Amino acid sequence: MNTWDSKRSIRLAGPLMVEDLAALREALEALPGMNSVQAEMGNTQIRVVYDASRLDYNLVLSAIEEAGFAVRHDWWNTLKAKVYEFSDSNARDNAKAPPPACCNKPPK
Repeated sequence: MNTWDSKRSIRLAGPLMVEDLAALREALEALPGMNSVQAEMGNTQIRVVYDASRLDYNLVLSAIEEAGFAVRHDWWNTLKAKVYEFSDSNARDNAKAPPPACCNKPPK
């Protein structure tokens, strides 16, 4: 696992069927920065690991919905989405930040 990798669990509105698995994996693995996709037949939850410096939660959700799958939008998943968005935003900002000072020596 890399420094900026984020593990996310995403609940779908309905269970995955055999023919859905390949389409979902293909749609998500095509995203730049996606490291792994775990989805099982009959489950409503998928797990993804992606590089938060290159990809964010909203893009993952968009890819899922563009592939034809509905994401569950209850209060718990909405709250998790806001936390995930905040966390990804912080990771992206930190990844792009300049390196810290090289040492603790006083300036000359």
